[in-house]
Amino acid sequence: MKKIDLNLTHLSSLLYIIMLIFGLFLNTKGPLWLNVMCVVLYFIIYTTMIIFNPMLSRSALYCCFVIYCLFIIYFVFSMTPEVSLFFFYSAFFIPFIIKAHYISKETITLIIAMIVSEIITFENYSLPQLMVLSLFYIIILLILFGNFKLVREREMKEELEAKNEHINVLITEQERNRISQDLHDTLGHVFSSLSLKSELAMKLIDIDPDKAKEEIQTVNQLSKDALNKVRSIINDLKIQSFEDEVKNIETLLTNIELKFDFINRESARTLNPTKQAILSMILREAVNNVIKHSQATNLECSLQEGHDNVCLTIHDNGRGLEQGVHLTSLEERVSVLNGTLEKYNQHGLKLIVTIPRGGKM
Repeated sequence: MKKIDLNLTHLSSLLYIIMLIFGLFLNTKGPLWLNVMCVVLYFIIYTTMIIFNPMLSRSALYCCFVIYCLFIIYFVFSMTPEVSLFFFYSAFFIPFIIKAHYISKETITLIIAMIVSEIITFENYSLPQLMVLSLFYIIILLILFGNFKLVREREMKEELEAKNEHINVLITEQERNRISQDLHDTLGHVFSSLSLKSELAMKLIDIDPDKAKEEIQTVNQLSKDALNKVRSIINDLKIQSFEDEVKNIETLLTNIELKFDFINRESARTLNPTKQAILSMILREAVNNVIKHSQATNLECSLQEGHDNVCLTIHDNGRGLEQGVHLTSLEERVSVLNGTLEKYNQHGLKLIVTIPRGGKM
């Protein structure tokens, strides 16, 4: 059973029922007993919509909403047009409780109820009341469509977070597979050889000590080789060449079906390993931003050599950089290399990173 969320917002919404209670003592049309009964039934429906909505299905909530609208229309006729300000709750109820969208039966029902209320007001009340009521209805609809937009933004944010989580899983999986493959390729046969050589040495130690000594020496050499290979793998984990990073990114983008092209990647070989590592971080972070935020389908990168500098260009066909958004982390990494970062919105986002070729690092 779904939990009922009873908070001050829900309780404050119920306070507006006082308007109907006061309305019973004003100039009302129709028998008093009928109006009292309608107010009581409306209170029950209204309370159900506000407090008990988690327990109801969407079809049940829609039935309650239709009855809610019919009661408001009746109160506009029997009491006063101002009672239709209860429609304000619809601007919250439709997008957040029913979770309907712009074109839905709930939205259409609300607009029809407003039109009927205006017709009743036009026929039974003054023109100023009709104009004020129309203004309030416009405000209600503006709030309603604003809430639709807010809900949509929340949904898109949740979808984006889910995609980002999936991307992070892919990145982690890719790195794990790479490490696993490195260990398998470099150490698998070494340990197999160590096992065979040590077993052979044990068998020969009594029969042919000299031969056993040779095998032990071979085991010793294999152990040293294995140690060097482990150190090599650790160094590869710490610092990869720029070209290796481009290959990893290419594999990642292929997995998520984002077209990727990198021109002249081999130019990074002229940079020292530390600069290559930082430039790799810059490229990785820029690509992650493209994946997570740009909604791009194509990514083009290039590396160009100048006399005193190297220029990395990253250009996607996404939605570009929104106004007021800063790429602080990227700018900090570029500043470590005493470089510059240029940003352009050209059919997507175009980043140009320029770093000096010389200098110690």
